[in-house]
Amino acid sequence: MPFPILRMFLSEKPRPGSLLSAGHHLFWSRSDVTERKDLQYGSHERHKLDIFEPVEIDADTEFIFFVHGGGWESGNKNMHRFIGRSWARKNFIVVLPNYRLAPEFTYPDQVRDVSRSLAWLQDNYGEYPGSLYLAGHSAGAHLAATVGFSERWREDAGLKTGQIAGLILLAGVFQFYPYDRADPRVKRFIGGKRYWEDAQPFNHLKKSLPPVFLAHGGRDEEVLPEQSIRLSEKLTELEVRNEFFVEENAGHLELLLETSRNDAEFWSQMENFFREEVSR
Repeated sequence: MPFPILRMFLSEKPRPGSLLSAGHHLFWSRSDVTERKDLQYGSHERHKLDIFEPVEIDADTEFIFFVHGGGWESGNKNMHRFIGRSWARKNFIVVLPNYRLAPEFTYPDQVRDVSRSLAWLQDNYGEYPGSLYLAGHSAGAHLAATVGFSERWREDAGLKTGQIAGLILLAGVFQFYPYDRADPRVKRFIGGKRYWEDAQPFNHLKKSLPPVFLAHGGRDEEVLPEQSIRLSEKLTELEVRNEFFVEENAGHLELLLETSRNDAEFWSQMENFFREEVSR
């Protein structure tokens, strides 16, 4: 476990239920979920993705493309298998890509990897349904939002706006502080001032965007809830349908761990939001 994640884990002290559920899904595969691992979508060693599918796929099964976090500098799909396995049990086909990491690789390399893996998925998944949800946590939510909000990166991924059923963004970074006051990790990720404005999802918002479900932990000290609050307010101003869900007693990591629980409030809130979208 990378040190920043270990430090966060020790400071947050996730509740036993969230921890046990995530650990169970991380270390043990399930008979009701099919796993395809390390599918190569590009030439770099990090250009791999995993696919988790319900054994019984039906007309209601949908795609979720989930991008992992780690401050753009750490993390991988293997650490997030608990997402693939637990979310697949909710009747989703879950795709977990790796991407190249900072500081060796800087923006827009990470976004290009996400868009490239999305293009690969559309070309290589046998029964690709034509629409999907873009999702991510922390830095992964930033990358998912950048692709989902930006016309340039949607085109690079071969996606039209209508193909994105929605975005599911957990504890994401959507707007940066001015360069001189920014987090050093953000500076290392961007690699200088050239792409500072372009790399902020907040700067790509338009009225034509698909619905957005935002979730944040009320005790998150790593990425403050104001990031999601400001994004929700701006989306509302643009008349983009959105919902902001706060897991009051959760920190940055526990918000994600909690989603592995079948009865988590996250699921009822998120599913109700998108169910209402379908019925509109």
